[in-house]
Parts: sequence; structure tokens; C-alpha cells
Amino acid sequence: MKKTLIALGLMSAFGAVHAESSVTLYGNINVAVTKKGSAGVTLKGQEYRYASHIGFTGKEDLGSGYAAIFKLEAELEPDTGSGVYGADKKQFGFNRHSYVGLVTPYGAFRFGRSTTPFVNMWIGGNFGEGRGIGEFTAGLAGTGLRTTQPEVGARWNNAMFYDVKKGGFAAGLAVTTKGSQSLVPTRLATLYAADGVTPLAPATSSVDNEGVSGTKPAYGAYARYEAKSGMWGYKVGAAYQVDNGSSYAASSNSKNAPAESKNAWLVGTGLSYGSATLSAAYAQSKIDNTDLSVAAGARLRTGKSKTLFVSLGYDVTPSDHVYASYGRYKRHNVYQFATGLVGEGDIAGSQYSVGYEHRLSKRTVIYANVRKVANITNSCSATVGTTPVPATSPYYRGCGVAIATVNSVLDTEKGWSYDLGISHKF
Repeated sequence: MKKTLIALGLMSAFGAVHAESSVTLYGNINVAVTKKGSAGVTLKGQEYRYASHIGFTGKEDLGSGYAAIFKLEAELEPDTGSGVYGADKKQFGFNRHSYVGLVTPYGAFRFGRSTTPFVNMWIGGNFGEGRGIGEFTAGLAGTGLRTTQPEVGARWNNAMFYDVKKGGFAAGLAVTTKGSQSLVPTRLATLYAADGVTPLAPATSSVDNEGVSGTKPAYGAYARYEAKSGMWGYKVGAAYQVDNGSSYAASSNSKNAPAESKNAWLVGTGLSYGSATLSAAYAQSKIDNTDLSVAAGARLRTGKSKTLFVSLGYDVTPSDHVYASYGRYKRHNVYQFATGLVGEGDIAGSQYSVGYEHRLSKRTVIYANVRKVANITNSCSATVGTTPVPATSPYYRGCGVAIATVNSVLDTEKGWSYDLGISHKF
């Protein structure tokens, strides 16, 4: 239950305008004991859809269907008490939402940092099943297999968002200023020089390159519709977005690297009957880093990914929910490691999850998941012109780095994983 901190009426100096204003504190604390693949047992706050966070939201009624709104929301790590902002991922900041806006009879306008069209369609529409390690999102970053290649941005900085809802229909548009990145400062893995051998210092991407000459805005849109008829319910949705704000600079994407997609779309559908729900989604993303310098370490030139997701959920009782899900991800990458030295590789895998949730109350849930990441492909082959580069060549290291970067994530995600957690909203 949200707790209202402030509720007061404001009177102007002339006594002509009276507006009701409120500010609400809210949040979610989510912690689980987790065993991932070959890694040891950890006590960790869960990420993505059910990430721990604390926030403030406010609304001032301006009359005639208009209202001023704001939201400040920060992710945190309840197991350590730290934030997740900054290059060291330990600073506290309002990284999830930070905006002010105006609600009108024609829709809501928001300005600042918030979620992208992909998120507003998929998570905003409550598509899919999965909590904790069982979560698998279509195109976005997620747990398990999806941690390797989060190429579609979940949030945009320096943006204008427009959303409209009418009955079961919801839609929205978003656009950023030029050069705005989707992520907060992020420390990337060690890079290598064009020779594929000389190591460079780990890079930290800036908050954004807003207004820098030659940069482009990010933009996108989404729409979804849901309805019920008797015991049946259904929903459909679609989203499209272009993350033009990337300054991606690594031989292959690694966990929490900046979003790099230049063209991505997502379609999803859901069907329910009584206590059973079925969701399915398909997403594609095209990557184009050809405008970035190879000498600066941006060796991934182009790529194309495909994501398929299906889930089934069932309320056994009003307090007990079970689900099963399947996700398949595949991406083809084209690299350039040095002048004339190119490579191609594939990353693919499947994720299977089953989970159980028990609702202790409307605000408190305990849950458990079992997940397996399998059928993995992580390959790269290099050529100079049309001549294959042997593994003994120092130039082959470029492919080795590309493979190792993904493996560094998969080593703790592949195979069997388990978690047992508790989540409390306030």
C-alpha cells in the first residue's frame, strides 16, 4: 500500500486558483538466494522487471482535465544497501525514472528519463511470465541467456514521451535529443587495439553525447490492446524503436553494455481463460556500428538478432501461481578487427524456466525458480580477404576476444540455476 506523504491544497496569492497536490513514496524490495550455473550461492537483489527500487511520484490537479506530474525512481541493491548508478555501479541516483510532465485530455507528455517503447509495450502490458532468474524478455536485457546481448535500450535520457490510454487501448511515442544514450555510465570489459593483441584500459561510457555533431536522436512507438469477454481475455501489442544514441566500443557486447540496436521491432500476444494465461512474442533487432571507429575498439560492425518467447501461467489458488517459459535467442555478428581483417560469428541459445509464486498478501510474494540455459552456440571465424586466419595467428585473437567476452557472462549463466526469494512492495 502506497503511503501519501503530502496532501495539501494550494491557494494562489490572488485567491483565484486552488489545486490539489500530493506526493507518494513507493518502492519494491526483492532479494533472493541464488545459485547460477558454475558460480557459488549468492544473496542478491533481483534485476529488470522486479528490480528493487524506491521512488517518489507526485501529481497536482490543475483542473479541466489537466494535471502536472513527476516521478523520481532509483534502483538499489538491498543486499548491500548501495545504488546501481555510475561507472562502479554502486552510486545512488534516479536511474529508472526521472521526469516531469503534463497530463491533458489528449494524453500525457513527460520530459526527462523513462522507459522506452519496447518496455512500455511488453512490461507495461504485463506480457509474459517469470520472476527472478526465470525472467526472459523479448529483445531487452534479461536474466540468463539475455544478459549476453542486451541490444535494445530499456530507458532513454533527454527524451520526450507521449502516452495515451482509452479503455483497453494504450499507445505512445518517444524521441530523444541527438546523441542521448539509453544507459547510465557503464564500465566495459578490457578492449584490445587494432592488432588484436595490445590490451587497452577498460572504457567507461559517458552518460550521453547530447548535442554532439553527427549524432542522431533515438525514437520509437508502441501500441497495445486488451479486452475480456466472459472467461476469455486477450491482448496484442507491437513496438518499434531506434537506439541511435549508442557509443558502443567493444569487440562484442557484454553485460550492461550500452544499447546498440539501430532498428528493432517486437510483437506480442496474450490469451487467458479463467486462471490460465498464455503469452508469446517475437522480436528482431538490427545492429549497425559502421559509423564508429575500429581503431577505437568498435569491432562489432553489424549484426541481426532474433528472439522468440512463449510462457504459460496458471493460478492454482488465489494465492498460488505457477508458470513455465521458453526463450530462444540467435544473433549473427560481423566483425572488423583491423584493415582487411574481418570475422563472422553466431551467438545462440535456449532458456527453459519453471517457477512458483505464493502471495502472502497483496504486497508480499515468496517465489522459487529453476532455469536451464542450453543449446549454446558462440562462434567466430576470421579472414583476411578470402583467406581464413589460422588459430595460431596473432590476429586471430580478435575472434578469441569476441568469444571470450560472451563466455565471461555465459560461464555463470549456462546450465542449471535456482533461486528462492521474497519481494515486498510498499
